[in-house]
Amino acid sequence: MSTNTDTINAAVRLESNAANEVEASVVEGNRGDVPFTIELLLNATQHERESLDAIEESISTLRISLEQRRKVIDQQDEILRDLSESLSTTRRRLNAKRRQIEILG
Repeated sequence: MSTNTDTINAAVRLESNAANEVEASVVEGNRGDVPFTIELLLNATQHERESLDAIEESISTLRISLEQRRKVIDQQDEILRDLSESLSTTRRRLNAKRRQIEILG
């Protein structure tokens, strides 16, 4: 789970860097330095893409983890149902034997 947290934190940092680059591009654009502004905006969009990729990877990992947990829960549920049925069957047999002993004894 810490890997997902690390990935999300990295995505947040990328988003923050992108926002900073957009702000810097506005300042540079106001100064008239258009080529530098365009470069900052291109960098910002690249950071945005990387951030989205990181978030998507994290979501994918979480989905896989959820599927695995559901399978385990289903297996546990099946085991518990089988155990419950086994205990019920054993209890019925013991009760039947006790009745036979009472009748015979």
